[in-house]
Amino acid sequence: PLFEAPGCSRGSVGHPELCSRPCLYFAMGSCEKGESCEYCHMAHSKRPVHLDKRHREMLRSMPALEWAALVLPILQRKVEAVDDSLVTRAMLGDIAEHCGIPIGSESSCMPQRSQRMLILTLRSMSLTSL
Repeated sequence: PLFEAPGCSRGSVGHPELCSRPCLYFAMGSCEKGESCEYCHMAHSKRPVHLDKRHREMLRSMPALEWAALVLPILQRKVEAVDDSLVTRAMLGDIAEHCGIPIGSESSCMPQRSQRMLILTLRSMSLTSL
């Protein structure tokens, strides 16, 4: 599903984790650009998830290492779902090691409920949105 399907648009490559947003014209049955369209021509089950203002402010206020410790495990799972090669695993491990973050560690400065809600939102985002 992550590679270009015959007859799909250029924007559909990597669907659903890496594609661009859906083509509104295709959804109405009238995209004139066809395969050269930069937007996705495949079905999207729901609207893309984005961080709300509260979540963006929480992330901005976190120290960089705490932010990385929160986001890196989620990012790792999503990247490995797309590319589970040894090279990809090694690269993600190197990033975690460089930051001094054990994969799976959790942030400690935020209240538990706020942290859980932020983590749930981050998990529901596509790889491109992250």
